[in-house]
Amino acid sequence: MKRKIIGGILASFVLLAMVIFHQTQAEEDQASIALYDSAKIGIVERTLQLELKQGINEVPLDVLEGLDIGEITLKPLDEKVKVLGIINKEVTGKGLIEANIGKEVTIKLKSGETISGKFLGYQDGKVAIQGNAYYLIEPAEIAYMKTATLGEKSISNTYALINADGDGKYFFKLIYRAKGIGWNSRYKLYLSDNAEFYGYILINNPTNKTFENTEVLLVSGDVQFYQPLRVIFNKYYVAESTAGKEVPEEPIQQTKIEAFYLYKLGTVDIGAFETKMIPYIYQKTDFTREYLYESYPYGGAQDIYEIISLKTNDVLPKGIVEIYKEMEDKNVLIGEQMIDHTAKGDTLRLKLGRDIDLKGTTEVLEERHDDHYGYYKIRVTVENFGEESKEVIVRHYKWRGKILESSISPINETANYVEFKITVNPGEKEEIIFDYEVSY
Repeated sequence: MKRKIIGGILASFVLLAMVIFHQTQAEEDQASIALYDSAKIGIVERTLQLELKQGINEVPLDVLEGLDIGEITLKPLDEKVKVLGIINKEVTGKGLIEANIGKEVTIKLKSGETISGKFLGYQDGKVAIQGNAYYLIEPAEIAYMKTATLGEKSISNTYALINADGDGKYFFKLIYRAKGIGWNSRYKLYLSDNAEFYGYILINNPTNKTFENTEVLLVSGDVQFYQPLRVIFNKYYVAESTAGKEVPEEPIQQTKIEAFYLYKLGTVDIGAFETKMIPYIYQKTDFTREYLYESYPYGGAQDIYEIISLKTNDVLPKGIVEIYKEMEDKNVLIGEQMIDHTAKGDTLRLKLGRDIDLKGTTEVLEERHDDHYGYYKIRVTVENFGEESKEVIVRHYKWRGKILESSISPINETANYVEFKITVNPGEKEEIIFDYEVSY
C-alpha cells in the first residue's frame, strides 16, 4: 500500500507520469434513500453513469454540496476505473497539477490512517506524498483526498478524481448521508363498540434538497451510529382534515433484518422542506378495558390508569397514538401517548385516564450494585378502595433486567419491562414480590 524511501532518494525524484485531466459531468440514473426512525439521517445511494476519457478525469458532484466529505463513498462498478479521491474546493488555482504540486494535502486511507504532506504528483499510477516520510499510495486504498487549492476548471465545490484505463462509459455507486431528514410513525385509534386503528408514515425533510423519483426504504429500530446524531423528539400534530380514516390501497412490504425492520415504501417524490404523511396500517378489532400500574426501580407511589388493550396485526414502529372516542356522532380526542416498537401479535396497551379508586405502591426491598451489575428485589402493592373487583396490569420498568424469581408468573416480559396481572377485590389489596438482575 505504501513505501517509505530515504531522504537522499527524494532529491533525485522525477515525476515520470504525465497526467491529462478531463472535465466530466455526472449523469444520475437510479436513486434510493434509507430513512431511520431513531435518528434524523438519510443514507442516499445513486447509480451514476459517467463518460470518461483515458487518464484522470475531474467529475463535478453538485449533489454533494454542503455535505461532510467523510460521509461520501464513490464506488466503481468496473475494474477499469479507480476513484483517486473526492475533493472539496476551498480556493481556485491555475490548474489542478500546477496548483497542487508542492502544496499541502490530507489523505485518509480506507484503513482509517491519515497522511498529510506535500503533493508531488503521480508515479507509476500511485499518489506521491512527502510528509514525515515519502509515501507512494495505491489509489484503491484512498478513502478521500483534501487539498487547499483546486483548478478553476471545476464548476462544482465538490468533485471526484477518477482514473480510467480507456475512453468509455462507466457505472458508479454514489453513497452519502443527508442529515436532517427522517421519519416516524403516527397512529390514530377510534373507539366505539370496537376499535379502528390507523397507522401513518410521516416523512420530514427540513433540508433544501429534493429527492425525485426515489426509492424510499424505512428502517425502524435503534440503529447505532458511530457519531452521535440528533434523536427524533419532534411531536407532529396533523389536523383531522388532512389525515382522516383513509385505508391504505396496498400494504407496505416489511422485512425483518437482524434487530431492525425494513419497510419498502416504493418510489416517492420528497420535496425540499416538505412533510409527507402516508397511510400504511389499518385494522378493525375488539379491545379490552383494564387498569395499568407503572412501577419503577426507585420505588414510590404512582397513579393507576384505566387502559384499553388490543392485539396488533402488524409490527408497529415506535410513535405517537391519538385516541378518539365517538360521542354524539363526533370523534373527540380523549388521549395521546407514545408507544415503543411493538411486535406483531403483541398486546398494545394505551392509557385513557386515572382511576381514583386504585392505589399502587412500589417498595425496593433489596438493592445491590457492582461493576456493570445491579440487583433489585421489589414489592408492588395494589389496593382497591372502590366497590367493584378490578383486573390490574402491573408493569415494572427493569431496563434490560432479567427476572430471577417472582411470586406470580409474568404475563409478558421485554428487554425494558415485565408485566403481571392481578385481580383486586373491593376493600382488599394484593402484592407481588420479584427480583431481577441488570448487566450493563
